[in-house]
Amino acid sequence: MLAEHRVRYIIVGGVGARLQGTPYVTGDLDVVPDPDPGNLARLAAALSGVATLKKTANSTEYVSHPEVRPEEFYAEYFAMYRIRYGAIDVLIELPGVGPFDAIMRNARRYDVAEFGVSIYVASLEDIIRSKETAGRSKDFAALPALYEAANHLAQHPDDYALSVDALDMQAPPEGFET
Repeated sequence: MLAEHRVRYIIVGGVGARLQGTPYVTGDLDVVPDPDPGNLARLAAALSGVATLKKTANSTEYVSHPEVRPEEFYAEYFAMYRIRYGAIDVLIELPGVGPFDAIMRNARRYDVAEFGVSIYVASLEDIIRSKETAGRSKDFAALPALYEAANHLAQHPDDYALSVDALDMQAPPEGFET
């Protein structure tokens, strides 16, 4: 969906960690978009739809939100949506790392032949820094697996190739125990 709308973004958070070999399981996709106004307009269009819900600030409830506007991405620390494909959180900056350009410096590019797209994923080092900076208990709980995956990638940089199987949240990535 994001590729169809030509949105430039970097995957961060749990899915970013998962794609690089951690057994981390998450219920949403976290992205940091390129802040170019045209790109944010395309992202807003991609997220808009009759089934779109948005989590309201300081609440646990999602409310109907069929039209997403680009300025929403700056209004909160992160904007949380549920769309027909699942939950997606949009962050303008990754805590402890910075905005899109700062994350892109160390991002890993994966070509997903099955879908005919290339995706960019924040480096594990940047994901780790963001988890350490955020300081939430769920982030601290994820750190040991993140450290292990970062060490594994440092020793075997080409050992974990991205495939559609990496997106299977029911099984751990190859080489990792649950």
